[in-house]
Amino acid sequence: MYKKILLLLFSIFVAVWGVYAAKGKTIVTGKILGFKGGAVSLSYQDYALLSEQEKLEIEVDSKGEFRFEVNLSGPSRAFLLFGSTPTEEKFTLTKGDGKDTTIITTTNRPEMIYLYLVPENKQHIEVTAGSVSSTLQITGKNSTDSRYLNEEDWKFNQYKDKHLKNYFGYVQYDAKQYLAYVEKRRAERTAFLTQFIKEHKMAKHLKHVSTWAIYTDAISARLLYPSMRSSYREDGYQADRDYYNFLTEIDIDPTRIDKGIAYFYFLDFYLKESYKLSGGDQDFFEFVATKISGRSLYEYYAFSLRTNFKRKLYDKFAASSPYPDIAKKVRIKYASMEGMLEGNLAPLVNLQDTAGTRFTFEDWRGKYIYIDLWATWCGPCIAEIPHLKALEHDYQGKNILFVSVSMDRDKDKQKWVDFVREENLSGIQVWLDAENNKQITEAFNILQIPRFVLLDDEGRIIDPNAPRPSDARIRMILDKLR
Repeated sequence: MYKKILLLLFSIFVAVWGVYAAKGKTIVTGKILGFKGGAVSLSYQDYALLSEQEKLEIEVDSKGEFRFEVNLSGPSRAFLLFGSTPTEEKFTLTKGDGKDTTIITTTNRPEMIYLYLVPENKQHIEVTAGSVSSTLQITGKNSTDSRYLNEEDWKFNQYKDKHLKNYFGYVQYDAKQYLAYVEKRRAERTAFLTQFIKEHKMAKHLKHVSTWAIYTDAISARLLYPSMRSSYREDGYQADRDYYNFLTEIDIDPTRIDKGIAYFYFLDFYLKESYKLSGGDQDFFEFVATKISGRSLYEYYAFSLRTNFKRKLYDKFAASSPYPDIAKKVRIKYASMEGMLEGNLAPLVNLQDTAGTRFTFEDWRGKYIYIDLWATWCGPCIAEIPHLKALEHDYQGKNILFVSVSMDRDKDKQKWVDFVREENLSGIQVWLDAENNKQITEAFNILQIPRFVLLDDEGRIIDPNAPRPSDARIRMILDKLR
């Protein structure tokens, strides 16, 4: 009888625990010596397709101790940020002419710890503020993987490295020298990963992701050089056709292993640059289908919806989709955005001109509307203005209105008014207050500006991601409007 009671109690305990124990819960504890107390910031994102970055504020007590729990659906990359330390950096770099130059700068070094988190595991951190690299200790399951992320960052992503790959290389190296630097860096990172794997037990998933990260970073650096070189040096440099020969040998990962959002940013960059170089008038997504296929293609389609939410793309994830698991994720994630698909009416936001007169898009029924969503603080937006003025001039007398909608915040409204007047901006210039700004941002899923939207003469959406004024394709589209 006693055994039966114990068995019953155990069964009840298991049942209750099953209800309250969160599936996929990961627990991280730690202690930061020398930390004055307060909160630290945690950012994390699953490697899974269509995942979003999550952020938490973690309280640290007077002893520097903290604890947090997160629910994960799969492996996740996280970083814990707990301030910054002012530091003077001094280093020597070799210029393209073979001469050394010493660079001294004062910077704020972020106090940051990377973590590789897996569902239902625990890790513990001990570190001293101000000397992370020399004091960091991580224990628990997958702690070795977390260690790799930190050591790789310390070795290859310090201020010297950032300065070299984000500025110095473009200014000081010709194309051949820059590519030699890129390949040297790739070889060094690969050697570091290989040696780490030999010495430590590393998660198979992180090995895969890290290998592809090294490869795709090198390809992205090659692709970036021509535009960054010309923007920094302004010497008329243009890469010749042979420079891009490496694009014919690009590898795409065919596996079903989740690679993280960084991989898809690379893929997007590579495909768009290849499309530009093709010089054809083929639809972009038809072009993409000539470069990748199968599951990889549909994963890219799903990623592209975040900035190119169009019916043609969205319908690929209907009931007949060859990859129902991807389709299910897409339909759940984007259900709230279906209102911005082609054929739907534009949101009825209130717009104000510089005199305070109010409008809605309905006030311009009977005319096609090319909307420019921009702000005075946005450099790329300002760069499009001369091209927009040229469009307005060339399509005068046509049944097209050019409406520039400022996304400047309430506190910058006067700055917008002054900018419109000082720059003598043409077309219809309007502004959104905070409430309407939020409404149009949600309706059109505005993640970045400039953003251009084309409406038909009934106020319905033709293209929620129309080409920019500087893109020759916009004229082809406008020429077809009646």
